[in-house]
Amino acid sequence: MTNSQALYSATVAPSSWMKSNTGKIKIGYASDLVLLAKNPLENIKNTKTIEYVFFDKYSINKIQIKTILKAIEDANNEIRNIKIYEYLN
Repeated sequence: MTNSQALYSATVAPSSWMKSNTGKIKIGYASDLVLLAKNPLENIKNTKTIEYVFFDKYSINKIQIKTILKAIEDANNEIRNIKIYEYLN
C-alpha cells in the first residue's frame, strides 16, 4: 500500500463507506484539519509531525497537544495503578 493509499484509507474511504460528509476539505463537509511539518506522502511516519489541529472554530498547537496527551497518559497510569492495587489487595 502506498502512503497516498494509506492516507486515503484513513480519511476519505471511511466517510464514503459511512455515507457522511466528512473526510474531505470541501464546502458542505464537516472536516477537522491536521497541519503537519513534513510531507506524509514522502514518509508515512511524517503523520506524527503534527504542528496544529484545527476543529470547529478552534486550533491547538503541538505544545498544547503534548500537554493534553500527557494529561491523558497520567490519568491512564493513575487508573492502571488503582486497578493493580485493588487486584493485589
